[in-house]
Amino acid sequence: MEMPETFTTREEFDQYWNENYVPLTYEDVREAYEDFVKASDRHIFLSDYEESGNVSREDFMDNLTQSAQFAFQDSLTEAFYDKNPDLYETAFAIYEEEQMNGNGASNIAATFHEEYNRMYQEFLLAMFDGIFL
Repeated sequence: MEMPETFTTREEFDQYWNENYVPLTYEDVREAYEDFVKASDRHIFLSDYEESGNVSREDFMDNLTQSAQFAFQDSLTEAFYDKNPDLYETAFAIYEEEQMNGNGASNIAATFHEEYNRMYQEFLLAMFDGIFL
């Protein structure tokens, strides 16, 4: 399906998404994630959390340093863009337009944001399991 000029409903965007989305797996970000952890000498957590010695799978995501969060998000964004450049640019353009027009609550491209957040959590868990368990 060719991208329409604009999407006026989430349903229209979701149809475009379903016809064009190329799924990502942890393998798409594994090297970048693990290289960052190794380069950081595994110090990717807030110091008080790390020093407590209670790093756990249940709450480590809430205790990542800002640089770790940015690195992991940037790697995911890059991998997503590599596989889905048009879809990414479309979703981002919709988001910017909604913000400029003050109707961000309509969230036409919510599917993109939901999938991105789902992958971010899933991939961080996979990284944690592979490196810290």
